[in-house]
Amino acid sequence: MAEEEANNEKSEEEVAAPAGKPWLLILVAALVAMGLGAGGTFFLLGSKPEPAEVSAGDEAAEPIEPDLEFQDRVFKLDPFVVNVTGEGYPRYLKMQVAFEMDTPEARLEIESRVAQVRDTTILLLSSKRLTDISDFEGKALLKDDLRERVNSTLKSGRVESVLFTEFVVQ
Repeated sequence: MAEEEANNEKSEEEVAAPAGKPWLLILVAALVAMGLGAGGTFFLLGSKPEPAEVSAGDEAAEPIEPDLEFQDRVFKLDPFVVNVTGEGYPRYLKMQVAFEMDTPEARLEIESRVAQVRDTTILLLSSKRLTDISDFEGKALLKDDLRERVNSTLKSGRVESVLFTEFVVQ
């Protein structure tokens, strides 16, 4: 009987010992998972490609020169603010517009008519509602309308495209 009690005590100790080991196993697995996650994050975010060495004969290494002819054809209006009809209360549109002209000479013409161009632009924008200019299609139509109206004020030059460089509604 004493032997049976000794065997029972060993069985209880063996049963109690494995109960603590699953926590240890979970702890080790969690530490390994965190280590892999941190290592993967460091590898993906921390490693940056080193700049390639440029040889003297490499044509792709030359800096890109700005399109001077394009810059000579673009005329920028100063920014301005206009009222647009909102939903029951006044809304304001702050806008800056650039006009791409067909020739550099046309840019000189539009510079000499800047008062007419600003007037035309302000009158057109003031006639618009907020819903007319809030989506992409509305802005595209506004560009077309503005191009046509500015072209009607010019004698020899022509606006190729209208570029919105600032467009904020408040």
